[in-house]
Amino acid sequence: MGHAKISLQNGINIEYGGATYSLDPRGAVRSDYTFISHAHMDHVQNPGPGTRVLASKETRMLAKARGFELGRTTESAEGVKLLDSGHILGARAICIADELFYTGDAAGRDRAFMGRCRTKKARVLVTESTFGKSNYVFPPIEQVAKQVNSTIGMLFDKGKPVVLMGYALGKSQILSHLFSCWSPLFLHEQVARMNDIYIECGISLKAGNKVGTDLSGLPRGPWVMVSPMMSSRGAVAKRLRKDFGAAFIAFSGWAADPGYAYSLGADYAFAVSDHCDYKELMALVREVSPETVYTTHGFTQEFAADLRDQGFDAKPLAGYQTFLSEY
Repeated sequence: MGHAKISLQNGINIEYGGATYSLDPRGAVRSDYTFISHAHMDHVQNPGPGTRVLASKETRMLAKARGFELGRTTESAEGVKLLDSGHILGARAICIADELFYTGDAAGRDRAFMGRCRTKKARVLVTESTFGKSNYVFPPIEQVAKQVNSTIGMLFDKGKPVVLMGYALGKSQILSHLFSCWSPLFLHEQVARMNDIYIECGISLKAGNKVGTDLSGLPRGPWVMVSPMMSSRGAVAKRLRKDFGAAFIAFSGWAADPGYAYSLGADYAFAVSDHCDYKELMALVREVSPETVYTTHGFTQEFAADLRDQGFDAKPLAGYQTFLSEY
């Protein structure tokens, strides 16, 4: 059926086999299929009228909870295969025939109840490169969990409560699972809302006590709360420190950068990510074994250059480009 024609207009658009596919568009577009990889706000949107939506049922549920109506969704179409990208619940990568594989956001390792990105060989790979620089290599999750449990224990011995901070959708559910042994366990209302959907989808998470931004119901003394990321300059963080003496632990791939904890105002920071680290990105590319690689989202220039050093035909997907054939 020939090669795919790939263009950029409000996202990545594919023409192949007589059908058009819009991959994680930034707005409503005209296409036969709109692929929505997952329910994070930078990837989800209300699809245009008449388009068939390729997404998982979990993505549809999570998107609805965040104010987006995807309508009827399907994970099947002729010549299309959706694979678990491991990023968050319901996240998918897409393979169109053996022509193109698009990762969306992808994880490179198992974390709690989440697995790593499944891959498939394809002629063209479009891959995220969020952590596509060689200094972003993350420690094993088991090592991090051991260090965090030790830190929480030390803080509990001092009578201090602990706030575990991660993105409300994805990271916070991993934290809710990994550190559910601590009691009492509180969940920020944004986290609790996402946890409820995970539980509805069959993920076993401990039911914590929901806490709103007014912090009513929080006791004195040691406890653990799973919370979205917050700056120490925010009103809620200031109250948690002043009124409860809370310590803050942040979880992000960016914690691999020296000074990350200081910039956020956290007491501790650990490099835990729902994305591939640098070595995992390299391994993903080798698994797909493409003729051509396009890098997107993140260190696109740097990762493409490193891939070329490894012998791949790799190009950064620049936002100003009209057609990939312009390279």
